[in-house]
Amino acid sequence: MPRKYEIGSVFSSATQLDGRERRIVTTNNFRLELEKMNHVWPLEECNCWIKRYQPFFFEMVTDGGEHKTWALRNMG
Repeated sequence: MPRKYEIGSVFSSATQLDGRERRIVTTNNFRLELEKMNHVWPLEECNCWIKRYQPFFFEMVTDGGEHKTWALRNMG
């Protein structure tokens, strides 16, 4: 059974470090991690959630569709 309180921790587990030591997450990785916790979301809903609840992440790469790469903003 999907639980709303799990979504934040799922997002954290979907983030990775890239070659430049930036925290990044792809929409597809987030969706796949959600599916492990019984959340079935389309890519569009994943992007909306990231945009709304993760304000420190910005849209870094997009292919014009819903497959996006998000990166943590530099706060320093």
